[in-house]
Amino acid sequence: MKTTQACVWPILLCTCALLAQEQPLLHYSIVGSSSCTAKPCYDEAMSDLAVQKMLLGLAAGPRPISDVESALKGATVSVNDLLQLKLIRREGDRYFLNFALFTAADVKRIRESTEVYADSLARGVLTHRQEIEAALQSYDLPSVDRKAVAYFVLGCASLDWDGLDLTAAKGYRKVSEDRPDGKYVPDAEETTSISLERIYWGSHNSEYDGIAMTSFGDHFSKRYTLPDLFWRLPGRIGKTDYPDELKPAIESMLDTSMRQTGVPITRMLVSLRDGEKTLAELAQAANMPTDEAEPLVRLLIALEFVSLRGDHYQVNIPVLTKRDEAMVKRLLAIGNSVMDQWLAANYPKMKTELRDLSFTRSGVPFEDGFTMIWHYIFGIANRKLVEAGLFADPYAANKKYKGSVPAVAQISLP
Repeated sequence: MKTTQACVWPILLCTCALLAQEQPLLHYSIVGSSSCTAKPCYDEAMSDLAVQKMLLGLAAGPRPISDVESALKGATVSVNDLLQLKLIRREGDRYFLNFALFTAADVKRIRESTEVYADSLARGVLTHRQEIEAALQSYDLPSVDRKAVAYFVLGCASLDWDGLDLTAAKGYRKVSEDRPDGKYVPDAEETTSISLERIYWGSHNSEYDGIAMTSFGDHFSKRYTLPDLFWRLPGRIGKTDYPDELKPAIESMLDTSMRQTGVPITRMLVSLRDGEKTLAELAQAANMPTDEAEPLVRLLIALEFVSLRGDHYQVNIPVLTKRDEAMVKRLLAIGNSVMDQWLAANYPKMKTELRDLSFTRSGVPFEDGFTMIWHYIFGIANRKLVEAGLFADPYAANKKYKGSVPAVAQISLP
């Protein structure tokens, strides 16, 4: 699941705010882009608790016009708004659910089903283990775990990003549709107590002067990493839940804009791909004075992105530059081949097995909901590849901030 600072592409997982002192009933998402400058707006509509209750009612089956209008009486969103957003549709004297909404029962079924399918996908990757590990030998920084490189390139760039492209190109999932506030496909899940811990399906991304910074992990842990911390900086230290050991490093950066901070940091990290550097050399790579570079380096040490060895710094996270292009292409080719074969063999069975989910019973095509189903499949497959020892473990005992792995890429990835 890839999100950017602008939170628009290819998928955004948005948790609704509390409304009327009640917990939200739905988590909702889009594939594509949406803007609330146009009305009606998907985000505003889905954050309305009355809308959430009504949509869950429609997930159980179509409702008379009078019932839906009564359910939305006093709400900030009208029936016409939901019709324009294509979240509901009218047939005769009844309204139907018109997008992929997964009830708690649906989520339970999908989790049970995708555990099995994810196991076969992981086994497909593991049949290439020898080839994968041979390709990784070209990553020649001893301070960086090659299993973390595999986790990022195969788990994120391949199964997530390439997987989204492949499933769209093959027609397995719907990609986007014109709506008043953008072009996207929506989905939603009823809030449940089922944990997302160790389901590695979410990438958070920012680009700084042509260099991409990513964190990839589950949507259970808090990400004390980059680029995530850049997005939180305006909140100020006193109003956030940063760990105590991070506060001094972050406090020294609060007067620096996010983009100004991201550019020198990514330049420093890219320079470390060629080997250890002194503080002066890192400052030179970042094109800034040493006294301004020093607090940024302190943050990188606090985050365990870099470590100090004597008077030289070494990088501890995957950094991919042009020297890694051949390795990356080889790994992505393996992932693409595995997914292509796996989808051809398993998609028809899966579609039949899950043919009676709530949204499909309402006449919504299975393809509209496959984006989220695919996320469960590859997210669980990634967990199994961690367990098999092919990938680095985001919850390793020696890892200070758990749940995700950061990476930086100067080369183009899917």
